[in-house]
Amino acid sequence: MTESKPASDWKWRDAIRWVLYDFANTAFAMVVLALVFPRMFKAFWGAGLDPAAESVAYKLAQSLPCLLVFFFAPFLGQLATSPAFRASGLRLAVIVGAFLTALLGWVPEGGWLSASLLYAGSAAMFYVAATFYDSMLVDCAPAGRRHILSGAAFSAGFISGILILVALHMGVFAGRMWMIYPAAAIWWLLFALPLLFRPTAEATPLPSLRETWKGTRDTAREIWSNLELRWFLLAFIFYIDGVHAVKTTATHLGTVLGYGEGDLILAFFVVQAIGVPAALGFGWLGHRLGAVRMLIVGLIIYTLIAVYGARLQPGDVTVLGATFPRVWLLAAAVGLVQGGVQGLSRSHFASLVPVGREAAFFGFYGMIGRFASFLGPLLGALVGWLLANPLDPTSAERWGFASFSLLFVLGVFGIVLSAEVRGWLEEND
Repeated sequence: MTESKPASDWKWRDAIRWVLYDFANTAFAMVVLALVFPRMFKAFWGAGLDPAAESVAYKLAQSLPCLLVFFFAPFLGQLATSPAFRASGLRLAVIVGAFLTALLGWVPEGGWLSASLLYAGSAAMFYVAATFYDSMLVDCAPAGRRHILSGAAFSAGFISGILILVALHMGVFAGRMWMIYPAAAIWWLLFALPLLFRPTAEATPLPSLRETWKGTRDTAREIWSNLELRWFLLAFIFYIDGVHAVKTTATHLGTVLGYGEGDLILAFFVVQAIGVPAALGFGWLGHRLGAVRMLIVGLIIYTLIAVYGARLQPGDVTVLGATFPRVWLLAAAVGLVQGGVQGLSRSHFASLVPVGREAAFFGFYGMIGRFASFLGPLLGALVGWLLANPLDPTSAERWGFASFSLLFVLGVFGIVLSAEVRGWLEEND
């Protein structure tokens, strides 16, 4: 049975501020992480490099911020148990991240090293800010409404993504692509301002380095001793990695299969357009039916996405009299579950965390999210290499995409075990 709170328990101003931040940071996620930076790095900043060297430089730039946040997120989470530090940490991360993002617009052609360092720094700040931001969910909504608020935030992010895609499609930055980085930085900072300057409690003294280390170690032990939380986080490692892997490799799969850039950009638009109502719907259904049930539904759909993507054929398909590229069906399915699964994961984790320990626990949540970024691509590369058919140039990519289904199956298994632990505890309480 889901917990229900009266509407008066909503902290409406805080909730709107929190949702707006997802609208804000999507500018960085779309421009730097997903769309523009990867192509500019190859064609502009890394143009003078050997193709192999360019590939290595780009992958190192991608990995460095994930590695940094993986190591430091738990300690930052421990420090963020102070609401004042949580607010000031978010403020500092966003301001520094936006500044470094804007500087990318002035990196000259061939400046791959400067671009790599600015990318690594801005991405690290983006991930650190996300750790503080996620932990604020419990400050902005009562327990019975967090699934709805988390889904609404992802929905706002999809709306932001649509606006950015429309601007790119209309050629707003045509001929002056450098301007997109300061524009993304301003967008991120501007819409984050309401949350950055949200009133907080008075500052409290920060713990010493020894106390921070001890607190982090105690939090890790506390998480491990909580069977329900342990099984959920083990499941989260697998399935969120699958979510990231599908998101980051689907475009490459479409390219290998022969789809043009126009089809793939419009597929990205399909993901955003369907993601707006779908993320809201998942949040509402999670509130009504329970987050566990809806997470399992989402992961089953993701498993089917991995299988369908591996069997995807080039060309068009006709549905209800409308003809469009088959890759759009894949995009529609991803849009249906992407925001919902991520939003419910965040709010469900918040429901498992002891009251008052949200920031420290979300530090580990952020660490796991960054660690998971490595596993999917590694699994896909290994499976693709082992099972590739020399006579089919698409087989390695297909097998790699299909392998992501294993991550979702393991995720379902872990979530079911976590729910079984809760049921056993309730029966024996």
